Amino acid sequence: MMSKKLLWIFAVTAIMLFAVLNVFRKGEAETPPPSVHKPVAIDSSKCIAPASFMRANHMQVLYEWRNSSVRTGNRVYTASTGSKFEKSLNTCLGCHSNNRLFCFNCHSYANVKPKCWNCHLSPMETP
Repeated sequence: MMSKKLLWIFAVTAIMLFAVLNVFRKGEAETPPPSVHKPVAIDSSKCIAPASFMRANHMQVLYEWRNSSVRTGNRVYTASTGSKFEKSLNTCLGCHSNNRLFCFNCHSYANVKPKCWNCHLSPMETP
């Protein structure tokens, strides 16, 4: 009698635990990428690197630019094509300013909070 009661309690507990854990796992499903308009640069021939590289590495590029500009005074970037660019967020926004929400939508989707706007004026704040 006691073993049947323990078995019954174990079965009910296991079912309840499975149900509770399944509810919490619901958020783990793969979410689709954000539905945002992906702007094309105004003149993509003047980009510092291919789009695939920039999508994956733009923060590393910006950190390197910041460090070399502020700490060593090197404010000129030479691309692999030999083109020279000023190491400035304005260089990026000069071509990619055609959709002010794009950066914010992607960063929100990725759940990252870049520190760019601690020092720079946010495109969302400009007229």
